[in-house]
Formats: sequence, C-alpha cells, structure tokens
Amino acid sequence: MRKFVLGEILEMLFLLIFLAIVLAVILWLLFWSLVSFITGQRSYQKQFTDGQIPKQKPEGFYCGTAHLIPFKKVPWLGKSFTSEENSGFNIFTPSGAKLLKLLTPLYKLFSVNGDNNTNAYNFKTFIGKGLKDKDLQVIKLDYNAPENPFLIRIILDEIVEIAPKQFLGKVHLKVFPTFYATIGYFGLTRKWEKKFDNNCFD
Repeated sequence: MRKFVLGEILEMLFLLIFLAIVLAVILWLLFWSLVSFITGQRSYQKQFTDGQIPKQKPEGFYCGTAHLIPFKKVPWLGKSFTSEENSGFNIFTPSGAKLLKLLTPLYKLFSVNGDNNTNAYNFKTFIGKGLKDKDLQVIKLDYNAPENPFLIRIILDEIVEIAPKQFLGKVHLKVFPTFYATIGYFGLTRKWEKKFDNNCFD
C-alpha cells in the first residue's frame, strides 16, 4: 500500500476543514431560516403587513413591549424619537443597563436620564421597502453607526403604524453577509407626552 506523502495529508486536512466550515455555515443559515419562518407564522405578521407609514413621523418617547422568541419579558422600556433629526435611541431599566454594560463594555454612550433609566444605542430613521415584506413601506431604524457596538450594529428594526400613536415593529438580525433573520416583534405606544416610568403599560 502506497504511503501518503506530507502534501497529500495536508491536502486532505484542508479539504476536511473546508467541508466542516461549509457544513457549519449551512447549519447556521438553516437555524436562522427556521427562526425567521417561525416568527413569520405569528399573528403579529398579519398586523404588521396591514400597517402603514404614519402621516406624522414619531416624535418623543414611546412605551415599548417586546415579543421576542423565546423571551417573554425584557428590561427595555421603549424608544425615543427626534423627528427633525431622523434619529432616536432606546431606554432601558437600571437592571437592563447593568446587563448591557457587561455585554457591550466598550460602549461609552450609556446615559442615565432624569427617571434613573438609561438611554443607549442610537439609531437613524428613514422610509423604505420592508426587508422581508417588499410590497410594504416601513420606517427603518438603522443601528449601523460607528459608535454602536457590533452586537447592536447588526440589528435592523422596522416599524409601521397600526393605530393612532401606536406602532408595531419587526426585529431583523444580520447573521451572515446579506442575510437577515427575523427574530421577533415589538410594540410602541405613545402613552404620555413628557414622562414615563418602568410601568408605562400598566
């Protein structure tokens, strides 16, 4: 039996590594495709596609409620918008801020507001076609800015108005170049004009 030379062994090794990487990528994309499929089967999808662009851009603070798989409750209070600048940021509870500081230790823009909650993770807003719902115009919330950490920059939110001062949003996650997975929905409601607290949906 002929002995394998070193070059042949290395060639086989590289081939095995390449095949392992390809298999890992396929499994990764299949997993996130399944997550997107399951998310798309939820009742929120019909509400989302029935939504529309509001006549007036969102302005000020909107109470938030998350509908993410598998989380039932997250330490997130909502989003605040500045329509003139086409921008906004998120608001988190004190416990949520502690967790996020551990997950994104290099992020320097955490800011405690007057209600002792924390503002973080700025986004830019613009109108465009839905990432997955091509026939629907949505407001996109783009986090891809240098000041945001990588784990936040790969998020793309989309919102539509489903009732006066009430929005339904989708959360997309960039899990591979050019491939986004839809991981859940969230609601936004303009409950008060100037103040909010940790129980803004009570």
